[in-house]
Amino acid sequence: MKTSLFIATLLLPLSPLAGSGIATVPDRFIGQWAGSPDSCGSNADDMILRIAPGHIAYWESEGPIKAVVIHGEIEIALIAELSGEGETWLSTANFTLSQDGRQLIDNTSVPGKELVRYKCSRTAGNDPSIGWAIAGGSEAEQFIQARPSWLGCKRGCM
Repeated sequence: MKTSLFIATLLLPLSPLAGSGIATVPDRFIGQWAGSPDSCGSNADDMILRIAPGHIAYWESEGPIKAVVIHGEIEIALIAELSGEGETWLSTANFTLSQDGRQLIDNTSVPGKELVRYKCSRTAGNDPSIGWAIAGGSEAEQFIQARPSWLGCKRGCM
């Protein structure tokens, strides 16, 4: 808790977007990320992470991204309002991309450790129950279309 509060305190003065309600994740971070390349497209990976332009989903929690701070080309910090198991809370996350963009290093989920996730290809995640599609549109559009309820949409949102 202290780490999350500390990171949130650091993020607020850095981002001119933090208070404006605009929170868009850069395209290079958007997609489905898994704990190993072999677990892409599987519902069994508890390290699964889905990032959309304004939404993030972990294994058992998800919610809108409230603030994004971009540091260079390969690092972002987020504040998200997550919900899961009947509760809602603010959460911070710091992600760094590998130089080739195929690995996402999570510096905040486990204090003192770096969790490495691997970018799933569009063809690996064709199971609609995990919110990923493969036909047409950008990866971000496919991701959002598969989960319109995340955006408060009932029908025809995209």
